[in-house]
Amino acid sequence: MAFGPRSNLESLVRAAPRRWRQRAALGLLPLALTAACAREPFRVRPTADYPVPETQAVAVAEADYAARARVLRDGNELVDRFDANHLTAGMLPVYVWLDCRSTAIDLKSARFRLRDASGQAWRRLSGRQSEKRLMKSYGIRAYSVDGYRTFRARYDESLFPAAGARGPGERADGFLFFEIPRARRDQPIGDMSLEIELRLAGKRRVTRIELPASDMITSPAAERAQE
Repeated sequence: MAFGPRSNLESLVRAAPRRWRQRAALGLLPLALTAACAREPFRVRPTADYPVPETQAVAVAEADYAARARVLRDGNELVDRFDANHLTAGMLPVYVWLDCRSTAIDLKSARFRLRDASGQAWRRLSGRQSEKRLMKSYGIRAYSVDGYRTFRARYDESLFPAAGARGPGERADGFLFFEIPRARRDQPIGDMSLEIELRLAGKRRVTRIELPASDMITSPAAERAQE
C-alpha cells in the first residue's frame, strides 16, 4: 500500500504525454479544417484592377448608343481572371460594352440573344446559374462563409448589370454567360451573332453584332490557377 501513491504518480507521468498529444491533435483539427475552407471557392480578380481589353471587340454604332461585344474563347485568360475555365463547364462567356449617347438606357429592359451560324439560340444563364455550374465542374464543396462572400461580390461585379439606368456619356459593361449546347461542346465554336434588344423612349431597338469564328475547341482539359 505504501507504494500506491508512487505507482499512481508514475502512471500519471507516463500517461500525460499521450493525453497531451491527443488534446493537441483535437485542438489542431479545427484549425486544419478552417485552413482548408478559409479561401474563396474561386479567386476572382477585381474588374477594376483587371479590365477586359476592348482591342478584340466587335463594335456597332447606333444613333443613340454604341455596342461592343467580345467572345472569350481562351481558357487561360478565363483562368487568369476567374481562377476557373467556364468553357470546360459548358459555358461561353461574352463581354459586352454599352455606351449611351443621347437617350437614357433602362438596363432592366435589355435583352441579349446569342445565336450560332445555324441560327440556334444559346440559352443565357444567370449569374447564379453560371456560378453553380463552375462549382459543380470543379467539385467545390468546402469554403468559408467570408470566402464565399468575397467570391460572390467580385463575381457579381464582373457581370453585366441587370438593373439601373445609364444616361448620355455613361457606360454599362460586363460578362454574359451562355450555355454551350451539349452536341457542340467538342466542336469549334464557329461564327456567332449577338442580338441586343433595348427600349429607348418606349420604342424597341435591336442591334446585331457579328462575332468572328475561332478554331479553338470549347472543352479542353480543365484548368485552374495553381495555389
